[in-house]
Amino acid sequence: MNGNEPVTVRETLALLRRWRAHLVAGERGLGRTVTWASIMRARTPAFEGFQGGELALLSLTTLHSLRSQLVASTLPAVVDEVITMGASAIAIAGLEDQATLSPDDARERAEACQRAEHMGIPMIALPAGVSLAAIEREVITHVVAQRDSPRSPADNFAAVAGWRASLRDEALDALLTGTYAGESSMLARASQLGHDLRLPHAVIWVMLADRNGNGAHVGGGTPAMRAAESLGAALNAWTRVRPGEIVALVSLGSSGSADRTDLPEQGELALRRVLGDGGDVESPVWWAGIGETARTPLEVRHAASEAQDTARLGLLVGGPGRIARASDLGVYRLLLALRKSGDLQPFVERELAPLRNTPRREDQLIETVEVYFACNGNLSEAARRLHLHRNSLLYRLHQIRDLLGHDLENPELRLSLQLALKGRRVLEQ
Repeated sequence: MNGNEPVTVRETLALLRRWRAHLVAGERGLGRTVTWASIMRARTPAFEGFQGGELALLSLTTLHSLRSQLVASTLPAVVDEVITMGASAIAIAGLEDQATLSPDDARERAEACQRAEHMGIPMIALPAGVSLAAIEREVITHVVAQRDSPRSPADNFAAVAGWRASLRDEALDALLTGTYAGESSMLARASQLGHDLRLPHAVIWVMLADRNGNGAHVGGGTPAMRAAESLGAALNAWTRVRPGEIVALVSLGSSGSADRTDLPEQGELALRRVLGDGGDVESPVWWAGIGETARTPLEVRHAASEAQDTARLGLLVGGPGRIARASDLGVYRLLLALRKSGDLQPFVERELAPLRNTPRREDQLIETVEVYFACNGNLSEAARRLHLHRNSLLYRLHQIRDLLGHDLENPELRLSLQLALKGRRVLEQ
């Protein structure tokens, strides 16, 4: 069988994932054929030479430049133009983050999405500043290679498997980030991939790192892939491997979480079968968190964010090699809420400021207070952990008392400092 099968928009979207591309409208047009790629120019005519089937590439910056030339070029008008010219899809740089758009751009984005959705033309959002020239080269190279290169049956089988895997990854990414066209389309999309999003789900977020604390080179490797497969098989989960992490979406069945109270324990067993307990020098260090139950696709994004936060704070509370629940976090849950509200950082800075405004090595006195509290005021144990003589520790504690204006045995001061020290850790996560 020859490899001259047409390249679809769906395949092209998977190709653009490394540029953080995601679909914002026109999902029913993902099966359209892509024949070429063409960049919008910052002069008129903006597009020329279209023969049909192209991926039209443009940026909001270019659009604004055309307006400065007194050319009437709104985003909806450009979408209409490229649809008329026969484009199969439109990719727009600068459209990724709605929060950064001006009111005019946000209004045009919404109108353009409506037109693309109505016409069934996929509209793809890209980050601002992305190289459209690099994307154009990548798409054209892929189209030409697909058209001209013969494939063996084994190659075709691998291509289909890879295509299906990319669809699963793309759909789960959209669900976790909330970047899908609508709930009904997301339900249908997941159903085609074998997942019923009408049921309640939980998200487990697994963090991975090597012995030096670097997770960037861990998530894509064989141990991570095998761990994801183990987690998926044990929990019947929809999994996704990323650099430094594994995400699992677990169906809780029609009765919700009542029959899956053992989920963290089962997940830990599955991960330990591949990664050990986090202390094996031959395997990555891992730790994880689980979010609250998501009962609709819209709630999955919140559950994923909560699972990620719980994983990070769970490492502080319980260490590696386990899946933390939100209920395990204790006072850290309060501190996390304060961080999200923006009140935590000012509190931490205010409480620890006297210890930072010293000529000593940065954070030396803060470390001393932290260890002293961790040892419950045991001077000998604190001195041992700090590698100090007991008298040297006493000298530091006297200095700390003078800086704070109170003794560390003062209950109010002790509570405030302990919360600030824990809050400092939360801010570092």
